[in-house]
Amino acid sequence: MLGRFTQQRLPGGRSGRIALASLVIALVVCPTRAGASLSGSLSGGAGADYQTGPRSQSYRGALLFASADASAGDLTLAAIRYGDSRLGPGTCGFANAGVVLSPALRLRLIGLRAFGDSGFDSWRLRAGPELKLHSESTLGAYFLHLQDDSPESFNAGGLELTVPLSTEFSAQAGSSFGRWTSGETTAQGTLAGTLRAGTRLLFITEVDVGRNVTTASSPSPSGGGVLGGLLPGQLGGGSGGSGGQRKTDRSMTSTAQLGVRFLIP
Repeated sequence: MLGRFTQQRLPGGRSGRIALASLVIALVVCPTRAGASLSGSLSGGAGADYQTGPRSQSYRGALLFASADASAGDLTLAAIRYGDSRLGPGTCGFANAGVVLSPALRLRLIGLRAFGDSGFDSWRLRAGPELKLHSESTLGAYFLHLQDDSPESFNAGGLELTVPLSTEFSAQAGSSFGRWTSGETTAQGTLAGTLRAGTRLLFITEVDVGRNVTTASSPSPSGGGVLGGLLPGQLGGGSGGSGGQRKTDRSMTSTAQLGVRFLIP
């Protein structure tokens, strides 16, 4: 579920620590350099996720998170405890930030570092711009890199459009294309949605369909806040991925995710 994404083993690995530390520093320092006030809205809470994918794989996760939103941008940090039907249990650290570049433009940075109880390690980094359109919709583009302790790694690019259909519900559609270093390619589409069912309850859902599906999206109106990227599952994807599809396999597969967030304003 968290996939097999690494060219070399990273048990507390230096490269993984440097990558995640660099991301967190960028998330914290960039808003300060923008001269923004530290004041803003703070929130947090707990959540649970479930994902199912090819070959009867499944993922369950529980998390605690905290979010801040200010004029310079937003930042979400989370600790996740998960169980994967193939990889076993483990723990994740997660960071997601949007740095304001202009009133309509943000740079979105997302990082996830996973530590399996049996020694499995993986990390993922995603970065790209988000443009707020006149219709209050958000158009985003991103580059994604995934690694773990398998011989292969994965790179992908994608586009996402998020449309608020009401004050309680937002829908998202996207597509992405990627390649494993071993040569397998991915091509997929994504449909996602978020529903606010009251002041302290939030539901998230996502479906990915395509060839060698690898979950890479962050279903949220802005990609950040208390939602963005907090469905961290990595079912499916290439010879290195949990799906284990071969280079010649052109069959269509899918993953489905459901998450719930209990908010503390």
